[in-house]
Amino acid sequence: MLNFLRKLFGSIQGSKSVIDYKGYKNKFTNYMNMVEGCSKNEDRVKTAQNLLMVVVEYLNFDEAIQAVETNHEAQDNSLIEEIYNKIVYEIDLTIDEIICRSIHPDDAKYYKNKTIREQGPIEIMVKELPILLNPWNSNRIITNLDTINNQNPFDGDRYSYNIENHYVYPMDIVICNGANHSQFAARMINKGNTVIKEVRDYSVLYEHVYFDGKDYRNKEGHLIISLDYNKKVIFYSGVIFELGRFLLDADYHRFKETRKTALDF
Repeated sequence: MLNFLRKLFGSIQGSKSVIDYKGYKNKFTNYMNMVEGCSKNEDRVKTAQNLLMVVVEYLNFDEAIQAVETNHEAQDNSLIEEIYNKIVYEIDLTIDEIICRSIHPDDAKYYKNKTIREQGPIEIMVKELPILLNPWNSNRIITNLDTINNQNPFDGDRYSYNIENHYVYPMDIVICNGANHSQFAARMINKGNTVIKEVRDYSVLYEHVYFDGKDYRNKEGHLIISLDYNKKVIFYSGVIFELGRFLLDADYHRFKETRKTALDF
């Protein structure tokens, strides 16, 4: 009887795995087809950007709802940047980075391989770019919607010390690692400005890695890059990654680039 149950459970799990795989592949194919169906380069860029905006907004609200409905068990959207960094590490690459804040002379040695933007943080309107947020605390989600409003818009300059936004290229989105709940509220009412503290250029990854709808794979040998993260977070990180490929192939740059791929603002 025990062996029968084990076989039955294994069969169900195996079937579910196949269904999940097909489901992810079908979803992924739909995203890619929407962009590939555009005949003009500029239409591909715009469609990819619009899809990125939709995906980011979905993930933000999805995590916020999970935070309300569960006891701090919501998905962590900011893990998407960690996934990219993990892949960079696994295949032994180095990305270009621009630090958009002042660095104390004593700390300069830690940034010798990075570009420092002397002008400081990059100012943007709070809805100028898709900002991937990690609204994990239900109480702060609700209270910030009261405190940040039309009469009290979010001021990125004033609260710059608490903001940690990274612009990721070529995905053309911002990933937040600080001031998640206040920026969530600010984006809800579309009032205020914020700042970008770092620019991280992942374009080097695209020569070596692709996402197939379920897994990241190395282009050489097509081996799966093992990632121990939530499947849903991996999936949407891959969708964002491959939408970024369209922007890279179209040579799209929101900001000017130097030949060394360090963005010149």
